[in-house]
Amino acid sequence: MNRALFAGLSGTIAFQERLDVVGSNIANSNTVAYKESRTTFEDALYQTLEGGRSGGELGIGGSNPIQIGSGVSLGSVTVRHSQGSLERTGQPLDAGIQGPGMFVLSDGEGTYYSRAGGFMLDDSNTLVASGTGHRVMGWPATGGSIDGSGPVSALAFDISALAPPQPTSSATVVGNLDATAAVADTVSATISVYDSLGETHQVELIFTNTANVNEWDCAASSEGSSATTTMQFGSDGALTAGGTVTLDIALTNGAGTPLSVAIDLADVTNLAQSCSVAVQSQDGWPAASLVAVEMSDNGYVQGQYSDGRTRTLAQVALASFSNPGGLRRLGANLYAEGAASGRALVGAAGSGGRGHVVAGSLEMSNVDLTRAFVDMITTQRGFQASTRVIATANEMLDDVVRLIRT
Repeated sequence: MNRALFAGLSGTIAFQERLDVVGSNIANSNTVAYKESRTTFEDALYQTLEGGRSGGELGIGGSNPIQIGSGVSLGSVTVRHSQGSLERTGQPLDAGIQGPGMFVLSDGEGTYYSRAGGFMLDDSNTLVASGTGHRVMGWPATGGSIDGSGPVSALAFDISALAPPQPTSSATVVGNLDATAAVADTVSATISVYDSLGETHQVELIFTNTANVNEWDCAASSEGSSATTTMQFGSDGALTAGGTVTLDIALTNGAGTPLSVAIDLADVTNLAQSCSVAVQSQDGWPAASLVAVEMSDNGYVQGQYSDGRTRTLAQVALASFSNPGGLRRLGANLYAEGAASGRALVGAAGSGGRGHVVAGSLEMSNVDLTRAFVDMITTQRGFQASTRVIATANEMLDDVVRLIRT
């Protein structure tokens, strides 16, 4: 009967611990990126009253061992790292992860990991987790490119700082020159280019139909500088020669001179259609200040400049683990490496088996409330049954005591 008392006691303790886990799951059903926990029980030690024997002993049949259990114990509390639903928030720096991986955070002393992607800029314009203030780690862009194989660092952005201008080095022109145009017919287009000081200069292009079939002259000029090329087209209207004209503009305003601009004409055709020539792009820009930053898909941070230009400034890093269930939970949506989690493998989103970052979204809790309430009810019934075992064993002990007294 004493064994029954302790078995019932172990049951009440185990179900109380399970209820603690279920209660935490229910309480965090609306916590961003929360991962629910699950308890498993295991039977406790057994007392062997009689060992088993095989059928060959003493010429009689075999028998099974006689063992009595001593109750139950908590076997494990595991974290279910399944995908939570992504909810659109519309916040420019929010980010959710679709698939495996965690954001890498730092407080300056230690490294932490989280699925919660509610980010903001602090008073020093550093990207931080809005709940804890931990700095978000990643790779800043260098020369417009990002090296995701290098070490990670905190991501800070110099809002309102003036970014230097980029002088134009190339431009692309697209369109069509009418194959039925008369000799000496002309078509013009204008390209705005930038020098090393960010000042704008106009380059005028004049296309002139020559007396030769499928041939046009292209003249580029700006501020007294000029360059020409002869464009020749095939029978299908595609350009076969003269696809580039390079104009060296002699500047007198103190900017770097000459300003050399290579104008790509390869996408201009010569078909029996109306003439329409336009500038598709040029790679220069004036000096402009950074006015805002926002997250884009796959963790790229885009900067919005005062001239309307968008530029990639950085990319946030993701960490993956061979066993995410082995991570230690620290609260506040933070995890740390554990002995069973394996080392963090840090890389860019979409690489090395890591998931993708969805901009403007947050991952919701993966708690299934229906199942959580069912677990709560079964836990309550198990606790009640264990207390009944204790009560029944106590009544039987009382009966024994009364027999002794009588």
